[in-house]
Order: sequence, then C-alpha cells, then structure tokens
Amino acid sequence: MTAKVLTTTEELLRNRDFAAALSSLETVDTSLLSRSDYGLYCILLTEARAFLGTYEHEHVDEAIEVFRYSAETNLFARAKYVRGWLLSLQGKHREAKQELLEAYANYLRCNDQKHAATTLNRMAYGAVQTGDIQSAIESLDSTLEIYRDTDDQLSLTRGAHNLGYVLWSTGRLTKSQEMYSKYPLTNLETDEKLAFNYHYNSAIPYALKGDIKEARKRMAKCKPYLETYKREKAIYFENLGLINILDGKYAAAKKALTEGLELSLTIAPESALISQNKRLFGDLYIATEKYDLAEKYATEALVVAEKINERVEIAACWRVFAQVAHHRGEDAKAREWYDKAIDLFNLIGTRYELAVTRYLAAASGLYNASERTAMLYMAREYFEAEEVAPFIAKVQAQLSQQPSRAKVDKGSDGCPTIITVNDEMKKLLDLAEHVAQSEMTVFLTGDTGTGKDLLARYIHFCSGRTGEFVTVNAAAIPNPMIEAELFGHTKGAFTSADKDRKGLIEQADKGTFYLNEIADATPEFQAKLLEVLETRQVRRLGTNTSKKVNFRLIAATNHDLKERMHDGHFRVDLYHRLNEIPLTLPPLSARTEDIPLLVEYFLTDSGSKPNGDGDALERLSAALRLQDFPGNVRELQARVGHLAMVSRGNIDRMIELAQQSESERDQLLHALESCDWNRTRAARMLGVSEATIRRRVIKYDLAQPAID
Repeated sequence: MTAKVLTTTEELLRNRDFAAALSSLETVDTSLLSRSDYGLYCILLTEARAFLGTYEHEHVDEAIEVFRYSAETNLFARAKYVRGWLLSLQGKHREAKQELLEAYANYLRCNDQKHAATTLNRMAYGAVQTGDIQSAIESLDSTLEIYRDTDDQLSLTRGAHNLGYVLWSTGRLTKSQEMYSKYPLTNLETDEKLAFNYHYNSAIPYALKGDIKEARKRMAKCKPYLETYKREKAIYFENLGLINILDGKYAAAKKALTEGLELSLTIAPESALISQNKRLFGDLYIATEKYDLAEKYATEALVVAEKINERVEIAACWRVFAQVAHHRGEDAKAREWYDKAIDLFNLIGTRYELAVTRYLAAASGLYNASERTAMLYMAREYFEAEEVAPFIAKVQAQLSQQPSRAKVDKGSDGCPTIITVNDEMKKLLDLAEHVAQSEMTVFLTGDTGTGKDLLARYIHFCSGRTGEFVTVNAAAIPNPMIEAELFGHTKGAFTSADKDRKGLIEQADKGTFYLNEIADATPEFQAKLLEVLETRQVRRLGTNTSKKVNFRLIAATNHDLKERMHDGHFRVDLYHRLNEIPLTLPPLSARTEDIPLLVEYFLTDSGSKPNGDGDALERLSAALRLQDFPGNVRELQARVGHLAMVSRGNIDRMIELAQQSESERDQLLHALESCDWNRTRAARMLGVSEATIRRRVIKYDLAQPAID
C-alpha cells in the first residue's frame, strides 16, 4: 500500500498537481518503509515542497546518504539533481553546479540519457543566471545532441525551445528566432504545455525587435491553455505586460502585470516570477512618470532578486533607480546607478538590456559629449546587428544632436596602419575612432596576434591626447617593484634610488597608459591599479605628496577574464573599471578577405616585395588563405617574411613554398632561424607562449648550430 502511494505521488508530480502530491505523502507512515522507499519518499517530499515554494533540503540530504553507497545509481543521481535544483532556486548557482555535475555523471553511468539531458538543462539555467552564457548554450547544445541520438523528437523540440529562450533572454534575438523557426510545433501540438511555452516565449524576440503585430499573434495562441498551467499562465501575463509596455499600451500592461503578480504570489513568493514582474511594474511607472511607484516596485523586486541572485533583474532594478534619481535631480546618484547597471549587464552578457541601458544613460544628459557618443555608438552597433528597429531610430536621433568629433587625418605621420576591407573590422575601427576622444577605459580582447597593440596605438592617435603612449606588460613587473615602477620614487627613497624618477603612470600624464596582459597581473598589481583608477593620483615612493594624473587607460588580454574572476584570480571591481568600452578583435580566420592586402603590405613594408604582376601576388595570397594561422595576423606576417627570406624574392618560389604545408617542427625551426634563435621573438612570431617554444625545442631535439 505504501509503495502504491509513492507511485501515485510520482504521477501527481508529473501532472503538476503539487498540493495533492504533498497531501498524498502526508498519509505515509515512514516507519513502514524500506530503506530504499524511504529515500524515494524524501526525494518526492522535497520536490513537492519545492514546487510549492518551500526550499528545504533536509530530506533530500537524507536521500543522498541512503543511495550514496547503494546500487541504485539512478536514485542517487535523482537526489543529487533535486539538491542542485533547490540550490539553483535559492540563487546559489555555483554550489548547484557541483551537485548537478555529479547528478549528470551518475545518470550517464546508468545510461539514463533522458535525465542526463534534463540535468544539462538545469545547469544551463544556472549558467544564464551567473552570466556564463557560453556554458549555458554549450549545455543546451549537448542536450540537443542527446535527443537527436535517442530520436526523441518531443524532447528535441522542447530543448530547442529552451535554447531559444536563453538566446533571446541574453539579447541574441535573431538566433533565437532562427531556433524557434527550425523547431516549430509541427505534429507535436498534442503536448499542450510545450505549445503554451512555445507561443509566449517565441513572441518576445519579435516584440523586442518592434514587430508587435507578430508578437501579439503568437500570444493569442496561448488562450486555450490559460486555465490549465498556473506557473506558465503567470509567465504569460508577465510577457504580455512587457509587450504592452513596448507598445505603449500602459493600462493594458498594468492589467496583465497585476494578474501575473497575483498568480506568482500564490506559487512562490520569493522567486524569479516575483522579481521580474515587480521590476516590469517599475519600468511601467517610469514610462508613465509615476516615479515614486517605480521606485517602490523596483525596491521590492530587488529584495527578491538579491535573495535568489537573479543578476539580470538586479541590474534592471538599478536602471530604474537611475531614472528615478535623474528625475529628482540627483544627478551624481543617477550616474552611479547607470554605471552599476551597465557594468553588471556587461559582465553577465545580456546584450539587449546592456544596449538599452547605454542608450538611456546617454540620452539622460548625465555624461559628457564624448562619453555619450561612445555609449550611443556601442548601443547602435548592437541594435543594428539585431535589427531592433525602435531603438535604431532613437539612437540615431540622439547621435544627430551630438557635436561632431575632431577629424582624424589617417595619412599623417605617426598614425598606425591598419589594413582591412572586412566589414566587422571596419565597424570596429569606426567605433574605436568615436570612443577614442572619451575619457572612458577601453578594454581590448581577442586572440593572440589579432592586433590589440596596434589598435591601442590607433585609439591613442585618434584621441588627440598630447602625452606619451606608455606600454606596460602587467605580468612583467615583480611584486616588490610594483610601486616604484608604477608610481616612481624620489632620490634616497631606497638604497639604489640615486635620483628622482617618474613612474610609468606619471609618464602617461595627458597621454595613454596601455596595460597589456592584464589577466596575468598579480593581486598586488591589481590592488594598486584599482587605487589609481579611483583617485587619479599617484604618490612617489619617498614622499607624502600626491600628484593628479590625467591619463587614458587601455587594457588588453587574450584570456577570459570572466573565467579568471570565477577562479578568484581577478578582482571583480577592477574588471568593472576596465570594461567600460569593450572592443573585441576578430581572428584572422574571420577576415580572410584581408589576407591579400596584408600579404602585399608586409612584403612592401619589409622592402622585399618581388617584381612581377599582380596575378602572382594573388596566387601567393590564395595559397596562404588555405592555411591555418592560429597566431593570426602576427603569424601571417612571420610566414610571409620567412617565405621572402628563403626564396630571395623569387615570387614563383614563394608560391611553391606557400603551397607546401609546413610541419610544426619546420615552422618552429624557420621561426628560430629568422630570430637568431631568440625564443622570445620566435614565440611572438608564431603567436604562442615562450613556454610552448621551449617545450617544442625539447620535443624535436632542436639545437642552435655552433658558430665557427
């Protein structure tokens, strides 16, 4: 009889009748249960309570211990999954990930592909909340592979729709639309819940892009399901409220959000449903100029969002606070809220919300002309890429009001040469020129050899700054020398200080301080840099007097700073300071149309351009375009230089050599020979680390020839 109750409870949970499931479990006399059945009882009890908004994990912890050393691997995996799910609901996403990874491994161990995929879906949700968008997309892609392998079309469609949701919720609107179009509801409409989710979620990317008619058409298809699924109904009203706000139908928006909020409060009073709904009320009251109400609802939303670590909503609440403060004339506070919101949206990768916030901040008039222009250009770049029609017009209207930037003479002496016909690179350079004259920090990312150093110099040139361009490798300064190198010293400050000396930051006064390899900076270096960025003052060793410095910071890395922050190796507060204007350089593989121009430039610049017709250079470029250059433009330059050297300017010989695929050993040997066996220069030429060069030298038993 007791086992039958557990089976009945499972069925009630599948049918989402959570109250009945809980009532069923309350009739169980646990003293009559076997150890295994008691473990299952604990899992079911935890699930039922969680669906009703109680996130206690005492019973699931007992279940984990019951099944930890048993042969019932699937139930151990389920218990781990439920614990991870609970942690995720509480906003403890990193702790949840560890539990879910263990659940996933155990599901695979017992070949339960279906639940392994479910676990990946849950991990994807947590990754979205913590801003690890790429991990979320990878997890969902893996679920789709599982469903394809098992030929589970229903689950495949459901997983694709989950991916579509993640894509639009992080601002990848076009890709989201493509995903929903690729996996429509054809032949699967018997699954009512799937259909309900599909209609109200697929409507949003259309609404955000400005196609309100299509969005409403999709929402209208939800009506047959409204009285069946309570939680989904609450989300439906929330989405309908958002669409009405975007459409300027504020009375209708208020009605929809009110219905959604009332439902959400009966489901889970402290959940994402509540924080999202109340924050949308904040947006609604901003639009209708009821600022006190906007602040009230955003404050209530923030309390819930912070409790469950819903970072998108936290940043969105800060954006509401910024608009309220600006309306009240509290400009410094408004700017602080905007800056915080921009930093967090940028950190977690929610592109649509980031672009909207940049537009609103720029339109507020709280920033100077160059800062406004920089934010508007970055917002326009996103809105144009995703075809967000309503904001394209708004941004353009704001840009037309901005003063013209100083004209850059790209042909003048000292202007770095950047060769490109690639559309993305041209957009990047246009953006770089516009942001150059702001005071905002530029953060350059991209693979090694893509041209970050060159772009940094280009930005300095376009900035009109009269001071020096000072380059510093953040990884190259040992901790004991940080203060002396960055801040300088006076005579007698320490034993070898025989004269006054400017620090590197002071050298960059009225100029640009270019900080390369920032991801490798030590904790001590990071702390000192953050202090200078906050105060804009330096104090030389040996004196108590501080000096104001006016420098523009550009930082660069080819590493993932978000990963470094996650591992505790990079300060989050410093990342926010650095990431005001992020610019990412594309790899050479994404701009292969530039290779012919680059080849000709490298040969001409080195004085080794061979005599011959243009057709020969085209054939040389065609041969090089077929090759991989993991070291990007820098490696291409090294390859072209090597070809010119060994062919002695014979173009036919260069083409012949270019058509031959070099082994790793030959590439290394040629690089070392070209650099007189200087391993540091060879590493830079090949676009790899010096440690890699050392390993390969040992691997291939290479040695520098003895000098006669």
